Amino acid sequence: MRIWHTIYSHSSTIEAVFQAWDEFIIGKKKKTDVVAFARFLEDNLFELHQNLQNKTYEHGGYKSFYIRDPKVRHISKACVKDRVVHHLASRLLEKIFDSTFYTHSYSCRREKGTLKAIEAFIRFSRKASKNNTFPLFALKCDIKKFFANVDHEILIKLLNKRIQDEDFLWLLKEIVSSFSSEFTTDLKFPKGMPIGNLTSQLFANIYLDPLDRYIKHELKVEYYIRYADDFIILSESREYLEGLITSIKEFLNSKLTLSLHPQKIEIKNYYLGVDFLGYVIFPHFVLPRTKTKRRIFKKIYQKVQLYKMNKISSGLLNQSVQSYLGYLGHANAYRLSLQLKNQVVFWLND
Repeated sequence: MRIWHTIYSHSSTIEAVFQAWDEFIIGKKKKTDVVAFARFLEDNLFELHQNLQNKTYEHGGYKSFYIRDPKVRHISKACVKDRVVHHLASRLLEKIFDSTFYTHSYSCRREKGTLKAIEAFIRFSRKASKNNTFPLFALKCDIKKFFANVDHEILIKLLNKRIQDEDFLWLLKEIVSSFSSEFTTDLKFPKGMPIGNLTSQLFANIYLDPLDRYIKHELKVEYYIRYADDFIILSESREYLEGLITSIKEFLNSKLTLSLHPQKIEIKNYYLGVDFLGYVIFPHFVLPRTKTKRRIFKKIYQKVQLYKMNKISSGLLNQSVQSYLGYLGHANAYRLSLQLKNQVVFWLND
């Protein structure tokens, strides 16, 4: 296992800060806070660089708000300066940790993502069921309030295992300690990561990597896929899957101070369809979730109304439509795609 000693000094140069800015502003150039920061861009970035070099940088607070995606999520948004730092730190964290992660961990990793996870599930299901000739069951689990319950001390220890660069550890501790959730009952043992931070996505993979290793190497599970705090295990034996639940619960509680969501532990018969990452997967076809279908039509209707009131451009409307058509394109949903296109034309001419 490689230990990193001198990564910070080579990766916090002024060139690296400008590169982090270029990565950050993609899709955000017209945001009010970004425009304000960019007004004195060079001054702001040179000052940030000096603060990072001198270790006088201090992470600011957060603005909190709620979104429905589709469930309600509490988002904490850092200021522009801090989000540029998140990009810089994330690039280094990815370089250090990504190659060590479990192959079938798919959240927030290059050349991974939701669709790759679905493809892996389909491959695993065919192999485990011997081309749909044997019984197959899927154990689905969700970690209860994962981001709010991440233990800062445990996370820092996991970072320390691979990073011996005190300067970079200083920056990571500054980011980690900038937020604590309502589950922090003792200020000496803070918990929580903000869902809005780019670094939180990487920290999540680092924090849950011990779970991946436990399931694969200790429990010796053959067919296991994780996406963020959701994971799924396939087996031809329902009893085998039931037996795994207690072991996983105990590991999460004792090693990571986490727990499984009691209402989101389920074992499904693969041949009746498995709901996973926005799709329902059957042996010979994939369908979009019923809830997702309703949400798509609702969202597009809202976009059309905004367009008709001249509040968004035709380009933004088309971008939204194409995004949802892309989602449907990965399922057996040709008729639904046609229905959506026809509905958009009807709404535009209504």
